[in-house]
Amino acid sequence: MIIGIEANHANKEQKTGVENYCWCVINNLKKQIPSDVRVILYSQKPLLPGLAENMPLNWEIKILAWPLKKLWSQLRLSLELFLNPPDVFFAPGQLIPFFSPKNTVVTIHDCAFLVNKEAYNLGGRLYLTWMNDRITKKAKVILTPSEFTRREILRLYPFLLPEQIVVTPLACDQNIYRVLKEEEKNISLFKNLKITKPFLVYLGRVEEKKNVFGLVQAFNLLKKELDVQLVLIGKGLVGFEKIKTEIENSLYKNDIFLLGWQSERNVVELLNGAKVFILPSFYEGFGLPVLEAFSCGCPVVAAKGHSLEEVGGEAAIYFNPNNIADISEKASCFFYDEKLRMQYLGMGLERVKKFTWEQTAHNTAKILLGLQN
Repeated sequence: MIIGIEANHANKEQKTGVENYCWCVINNLKKQIPSDVRVILYSQKPLLPGLAENMPLNWEIKILAWPLKKLWSQLRLSLELFLNPPDVFFAPGQLIPFFSPKNTVVTIHDCAFLVNKEAYNLGGRLYLTWMNDRITKKAKVILTPSEFTRREILRLYPFLLPEQIVVTPLACDQNIYRVLKEEEKNISLFKNLKITKPFLVYLGRVEEKKNVFGLVQAFNLLKKELDVQLVLIGKGLVGFEKIKTEIENSLYKNDIFLLGWQSERNVVELLNGAKVFILPSFYEGFGLPVLEAFSCGCPVVAAKGHSLEEVGGEAAIYFNPNNIADISEKASCFFYDEKLRMQYLGMGLERVKKFTWEQTAHNTAKILLGLQN
């Protein structure tokens, strides 16, 4: 049996949530797929250290060179799959090439572009709509990270059979995302970033659908009561200019930090140092940063109405993302009540233990291996 895996999404230095999932699930599949099964990783460029290492003897890397920035998966990868089709093809990055084998497994991470259309530019929305249409019609099995997203897929694509969609929850690497000992902490990082007060932290893309604009407005309310700071970690995308303008117009702009993308080590430091982690998204397919915050001992307040309640369970406090006052009030809880903060910190550390990449990879391998006939 031959399993082919698209590794291009995983093979990036600066990874978003989807790319982090691709990286982690591929690395953990190395321990789950039997040695008598041949595995081929397809990539446009040589694999990064960490992805290429610890490669089992039955695994190989196939570099498919392509001169353009776009269309690698649709043209170059399609050609490879047509000429040398594997028995099963796995695409963890929510795409399906023009040509793929009949036994194709694809992960759909969310359907936000169909629900919050205004939060996407026209080109991105049209591409994602076209791609999801192809996935739902061509994929033998669809993996998805939460029961919420599974229900959304069935609602939006009613021709699918429920058994075609399998939930494989995400996780975080608890060897990396962890509570740091005092001697491990990099105090100079906070000094260099000018973070000098108790702060709340946001991790994710700084864009409209993540409701970062609303978060800045809620922070403005919070600052009337508390002398705190807001740290925003992540790349700016759709709606970023509007968010920047809101920050510039804020009376408290000197206490709002737009850090952009940060290294994994810096993210762990900032999650360890924050009083609270906040995720105000209008829509999430899973919400991986919630687990990363839990694992670093950072209490969580998050938006309700989609997948975050499924991920955080009773270990987080939830708010209405459309209500600025509610966001501000819930964010203030852990600043006013240290006993409550420590209670939720402990609950988060227990909650994150329920999610492991080993289990995600085990469930994924079971699906891939089950299609060999």
